[in-house]
Amino acid sequence: MTRRVWLAFAGLAAGMVMAFAIEGESVSTRSTTLDSAIELSAGVLDRVAVTSDGTVVLGEEIARISPPEPVGSVWSLLDLGDGAVLAGTGVEGRVYRIENGHATRWADTGAVVVTSLTRAEDGAIYAGTLPDGRVYRLVPPQGELLQAPVLVAELPGVQHVWGVAWDARRHVLLCATGPEGKLFSVDTRRAASEAATVLFDSEEAHLYAMALRDDGEVIVGAGGGHAVVYGLPVTGRPRVIARLSGDEVKGLAVAGDEIVAIANEFSEAPDAPRRTVAQSRAPAAGGPAVPRARPGRGTLYRIRPSGLAERVYANADSHLNSVQWDPRRREIWLGLGVGGRVLAVAGDRTVRVVHDVDEAGVTALALTGRTRMFATADTGVFYQVHDRAPNGATWNSKVLDAGSPARWGAVRARGVGAFAWESRSGNAELPDATWSVWEALDEGITVRSPSSRFLQVRSRFPAGTDAVLRAVTVFFLPENQRAVLTELSAMPPETKVGEARASVLKLAWKVENPDNDGLRYRLYFRGDGDQTWRGLLRNQEWLTGTTFDWATDGLAEGWYRVEVDASDEAANPEDSVTRDVRVSEPVLVDNTAPMVSARVDGERVQGEAEDGASVVLRVEASVDGGEWRALRADDGLFDERREAFRGALPGLGGRAGEHVLSVRAADEAGNVGVGSVRYRR
Repeated sequence: MTRRVWLAFAGLAAGMVMAFAIEGESVSTRSTTLDSAIELSAGVLDRVAVTSDGTVVLGEEIARISPPEPVGSVWSLLDLGDGAVLAGTGVEGRVYRIENGHATRWADTGAVVVTSLTRAEDGAIYAGTLPDGRVYRLVPPQGELLQAPVLVAELPGVQHVWGVAWDARRHVLLCATGPEGKLFSVDTRRAASEAATVLFDSEEAHLYAMALRDDGEVIVGAGGGHAVVYGLPVTGRPRVIARLSGDEVKGLAVAGDEIVAIANEFSEAPDAPRRTVAQSRAPAAGGPAVPRARPGRGTLYRIRPSGLAERVYANADSHLNSVQWDPRRREIWLGLGVGGRVLAVAGDRTVRVVHDVDEAGVTALALTGRTRMFATADTGVFYQVHDRAPNGATWNSKVLDAGSPARWGAVRARGVGAFAWESRSGNAELPDATWSVWEALDEGITVRSPSSRFLQVRSRFPAGTDAVLRAVTVFFLPENQRAVLTELSAMPPETKVGEARASVLKLAWKVENPDNDGLRYRLYFRGDGDQTWRGLLRNQEWLTGTTFDWATDGLAEGWYRVEVDASDEAANPEDSVTRDVRVSEPVLVDNTAPMVSARVDGERVQGEAEDGASVVLRVEASVDGGEWRALRADDGLFDERREAFRGALPGLGGRAGEHVLSVRAADEAGNVGVGSVRYRR
């Protein structure tokens, strides 16, 4: 069985042990363990069940039954008690009879959807439909010839008949409707135009669900903005039983003196099915019959007689389509709107993922009668549940991701039972035709599937045993990914003009390290034009940081390049070590300040500045410690190692006497040289 992975949960004795079997590579071996209910239920469950305490056990045998023609969705199921079940479907408004493992068309209503089915005490079958607000009595086929349904009522102001239920006390048909949120009582003995009366007019837009208590009270679930549960006693005024969190009450069931309710909340309300020009076309197999419901958030409540609503189960990833109370098992059955799963919720709130099928959502449940069945949407099919242990049941893990191509090793499982294990692998995120085929583990211990980024393991459950799977650990060795140096800079420390400059270059580099391995860095330098790289570090020095202060006071002035070597040798065996190298742009080593000579000629200053290694970039003058003023190069631009300069004497203010002229020159490396001269004016 192949299907997309989906998550269902919100919220022993000696068994088999598969030993760790990767040799010689334990330094970098990693593992992933699946041991919680969420993790164990995140894959594909084929006739196994996952409990909320984190165990996988054998489930029940199910048989997939397809209708004779493509059906987009199944909306309702009615157990007839004689081994047969009726199903109401969309888009064509057909009703099917499922019996002895086969489905046959039983009635055509001409509506878009048969939303609900019920049976009266005389055996008559009634169907609620949409979008025309009609209720029909279905007539069984004569041989293979379908019979036209009988219109019982066309409810005034109604587009959607969401639910029908036979009230044996009143001997009437109850109809929950929208978009005006009315509950109708239909006297099926009267003419269709006179049969319906409004029994209750709610403040909500839709009444989606109904359930009847033994004392005759009608329980109604409303929606369209607020999730409200109403009660209509046989005598007395209607009452609000509970207001629940969410936008709608989608399903109800009576559980003794309590009520079971499912409420959903949607970021965008799902569109209701409607009749279109193309509605006469048969839906393609697998295609949606109605606009696919947007995923919502579903909550299961138990409502006490006092009206106190207790939250029993919540699912943030899926709305809830259907609910049933099973008095024999004392469990609540839930059909999920996303993921094709049926859950069972026990009285102590433990949850089991009981069934997991390929279709998009479980829309209808009939799991408490003689013939146990559930049905689906997106592709409308029926699943019959058999009360026997299955043969060939399997648990498939979710897709395991090593993060990079990996060699997969041993599988260690904890549980009870003689499980048979298989694996498959690939580099596509979800299994497809590019993946390897399923194959048994080598000696039942080690994965034989090819090295790849992704892996799935599968456990075949032994038949007829009390096998339990509690945890699975898979070991793997990712292919070592090289750390890549992305930047390297060599800059002198920042200093202000006039401050002493240290003979240091600050080296800094950046690295992308996909494995997060511990890295060792080696540093080298060479003069521009030299052929030999010389080490900056002693052999035993272990550099792990990404900066280094390089003292250059012992070097001849000139241009140099720096090389950084990044190695992951600390985290990997010698034959798996990777390295990356990055070389800097040429960087100037110039630790000598320019030589400055100056003289005063009348009201002007002139002179020369010369540097042994780099260009003179700026010359400034100051008189008697006053403000520094820039001077101009004789040729108009400071761009040579030797520059003549001139300019006006700054800041004399007409004073006579002896003065000190200071001239400073800065070179390309930031070194500053100063010269001075005394003069009289």
